[in-house]
Amino acid sequence: MIVKAIALRMVIGFVLVVSPVYVFSQKAFEYEYYTGKTKDMTIKLSLADGYIAASEIRTVTFKNKKASRFLTETGYEQADRKMKFYHYSAAKKEFPDYFIIENIRDTYEQIPKEMRGKYYFKNEVIPFTLKISASHH
Repeated sequence: MIVKAIALRMVIGFVLVVSPVYVFSQKAFEYEYYTGKTKDMTIKLSLADGYIAASEIRTVTFKNKKASRFLTETGYEQADRKMKFYHYSAAKKEFPDYFIIENIRDTYEQIPKEMRGKYYFKNEVIPFTLKISASHH
């Protein structure tokens, strides 16, 4: 009986000592934020330096202020250093538009001041440039 009580106290003590390490562990990546625009919308890229799969693009149209979210297609660096971002829908609706960001990497030694890309919508290809934001989201 005493052995069980001691064992239980040891297990509870171990959990109390070790569990905060998991709760307060640091993430292994940092976000860098870029903004730009086309003639129809603003574009904001949240670039997850160190874990590219966490990157996303958010847009807001000028005309109706509609916000959209785009997530990475593969979630890892491609050989051509281009990454496709698909229009995300929680309702699993399919959209014809997507983004391709150029010179994108999983990690950077030095964060680029600009990112270039293209927005594909219907039969139109719209090039754009994103600049690093001084203010973070």
